[in-house]
Amino acid sequence: MTVAVTKEADLKSKFTGALIGTAVGDALGAPMEGWSFEKVRSVYGNCNYYNSYSNKKGWKMVCRYYTDDTEMMIGVAESLIRNNGFDGADMARTFVQNAKRKRWYGPGTMEVLERIRAGESWEDASGKLFDGEGSYGNGAAMRIAPAALFYYDNPDMLREVAYKSSHITHSHRLGTEGAVLQAFAIALAVLRREKEGMLADLRESLQDNAYIYSEKLKAVETLMAKGGGKEDVIAELGTGEAAFNSVPTAIYSFLCTDNFEDAVSYAVSLGGDTDTIGAMTGAISGAYYGAECIPDEWLSQLEEGKKGKSYIIWLADELYYRYYFLRLKFCETFC
Repeated sequence: MTVAVTKEADLKSKFTGALIGTAVGDALGAPMEGWSFEKVRSVYGNCNYYNSYSNKKGWKMVCRYYTDDTEMMIGVAESLIRNNGFDGADMARTFVQNAKRKRWYGPGTMEVLERIRAGESWEDASGKLFDGEGSYGNGAAMRIAPAALFYYDNPDMLREVAYKSSHITHSHRLGTEGAVLQAFAIALAVLRREKEGMLADLRESLQDNAYIYSEKLKAVETLMAKGGGKEDVIAELGTGEAAFNSVPTAIYSFLCTDNFEDAVSYAVSLGGDTDTIGAMTGAISGAYYGAECIPDEWLSQLEEGKKGKSYIIWLADELYYRYYFLRLKFCETFC
């Protein structure tokens, strides 16, 4: 993984950008979840990055409320902060305590959380789904941003925590590898000041058995080179709930655009699992561009309340300070 020098102020902004970017992308895409590309186009028009209504001044935040994507991301952050790192049992309990059906949880995730609530081990519950195969959905990747931030400069720990936190609800190899890939994409977005070379680093992050993700990243590279249309992106990368049909799409949406607004607008314009692809694109883009680059119009519309945008920003601050304190303590001991 290539490391770039990151100023302290920039790093704090990137932490905030990734978490609040998740929520903004989630809320922006929520009203269109399950829509086809054709339906999105018929309702919102056909401008280049879909960052317009008829007034050409930006895609308005139709829905102020986030979904399970952000609620589970909040749970990851809360647990990491509380424990100064990963604790699987605590994170699982946090997911159970936070879960509200009105946030549109998938049935598989709710089943796992109910099993854990009933006393099953967090290490075993998700493996009971789908005839013992576990889920390969994108539910672990969508929430991974806090872990990616906390371990952004430690690839071995990043992989381990992404895998373990994924396993709580999504134990299929394709689900966990999707979470790992999304985590590395966010970490690289924090580390880098330019996008060139990111795909090569992402390919290096893949395990030998992650063939489908390797092929998807090759497709991302091909689409970038030839400037593929949205129909090509949908056909090659996908927009579905499977992690391998959405994580690469979020990465492409980030790479093919030049700012946060265009990246997230592009992601949700594709249709399909719009809230999750929007959330994952928002996490990567927020980690790269920083919090200041999120449009004020979108941010102002995002819900407040007990765990609204101010709380998410507070979580990002706490996560940053815990990261900074632990690294400083490590250096005082070993450096």
